[in-house]
Amino acid sequence: MTQPHPGDSISVGDQYYILASTFTADLPKLVLKHDDAFFVADRRGDFPAIPDSEFGFYVSDTRFLDRFDLRVHDQRPLLLNAAVSHDNLQLAIDLTNADLHDGDTILVAGRMLHLARRLTLYGRELCQTLRVENFAAEAVRVRLDWRFGADFADVFEVRGLHRERRGTLLPPACEASTVRLAYKGLDGAVRTTLLAFEPAPKELTATEATYQLVVPAGGRFDLSITVTTTVSPEDGGEPLSLPEIVRRRQEEQSRRSAAAAHITTAHEGLSGWLRRSRGDVHMLVTETSAGPMPYAGIPWYVAPFGRDSLITAFQLLPFEPQITRGTLRFLARYQGTHDDPFTDQEPGRILHELRRGEMAACREIPFIPYYGSVDATPLFVMLLAEYLRWTGDRALVGELWPSLERALGWILGAARDERYLRYARRSPVGLGNQGWKDSHDAIMHASGELAEAPIALAEVQGYKYAALLGAAEVADALGWPEASKLR
Repeated sequence: MTQPHPGDSISVGDQYYILASTFTADLPKLVLKHDDAFFVADRRGDFPAIPDSEFGFYVSDTRFLDRFDLRVHDQRPLLLNAAVSHDNLQLAIDLTNADLHDGDTILVAGRMLHLARRLTLYGRELCQTLRVENFAAEAVRVRLDWRFGADFADVFEVRGLHRERRGTLLPPACEASTVRLAYKGLDGAVRTTLLAFEPAPKELTATEATYQLVVPAGGRFDLSITVTTTVSPEDGGEPLSLPEIVRRRQEEQSRRSAAAAHITTAHEGLSGWLRRSRGDVHMLVTETSAGPMPYAGIPWYVAPFGRDSLITAFQLLPFEPQITRGTLRFLARYQGTHDDPFTDQEPGRILHELRRGEMAACREIPFIPYYGSVDATPLFVMLLAEYLRWTGDRALVGELWPSLERALGWILGAARDERYLRYARRSPVGLGNQGWKDSHDAIMHASGELAEAPIALAEVQGYKYAALLGAAEVADALGWPEASKLR
């Protein structure tokens, strides 16, 4: 594959721009996510080592593998088909071989081998299986090579943010069937990638596993690779096989489906669109300690986002109120409690974004969490009121009433304008614009001149109005006598 020229990278935005290679931007990609883990692969199922690309396996804002690709006699296999399963549980790749040469001699004619590759995720673990089938009339000798590497880059580094210093890559540890790659970050945490091969390869180094196979005519050979990630002092637990991962994921999906409204139509095309849409949303939903919550998007926004999570939960409320409950509880748990200019935190404010990688732990970025959102707080109040309208669940509303009061305190507090809900950045590394259009040049006058803070966005005044009316409804339901003041 031709490597991109260094000048083929473009950046978008301000200090949190995304460095995008014009080369890799045009490559088709396949993604899977489960909770805080996700990967981005090419259509062969590889994580190719291409500069300025997002390919890799990530957990909690760290890339634990930046390279993982398959070679057959030093050649990339030919792609037959690639797809994500309809339930978003597995990536299914079907490959075959080109002519395999030894000098001028053809060892294996092209398209005699079928390589069935399956990848799936569970928790912090990536599991991959490969089945090699021989359709030739005689036994064939095949050399397979897995090439891998771990840069342990923070997701903001992958996006293009430059760091003055990084941590230390630790010496790799190789055994008969396992390789342990590790990195000690500037935050003191040791992040580890453990690759386990079954069966053990003929040769195993810190960057490559080599198999020398003899596959009989009409026969097959199965192997698997499990990638387990840990962050000290966490325990990784015992790795799971692909069938066990699929079983657990299917049970998880069955529980989620049983708790959701079922939608049927007489139009098969529309029904299929609805099934795929729900499956895609479910892939973004993450089980947190507060309940299920939708994350914002793959690959750059696999994280809790106030505005994005609230609006998604709002739209899903009639069908899956449990997602709304989890989102409200999570955001209430991280609601602002004190004044912190570095994170734009203020008492009662709902977070904008929460990250858990090395750069966040070292306060190189403010998302620990970061509160620079003018609309997340009124949206929180609106969603709680809408939840009560749909469900009548006064127990949850009573549980979250203190959070609603604190949110109203922020919306109506002395720091706010008497008429308009406005924003102005205080953090030197925060977002200049804090509405849904948050790029640095998003808000401007008709002349093209950038607007200066404080800024009052039109839609946010609507949110404020709706939040006050919604809070009044909640207050009425709980018998709070001050509802009329909110109206």
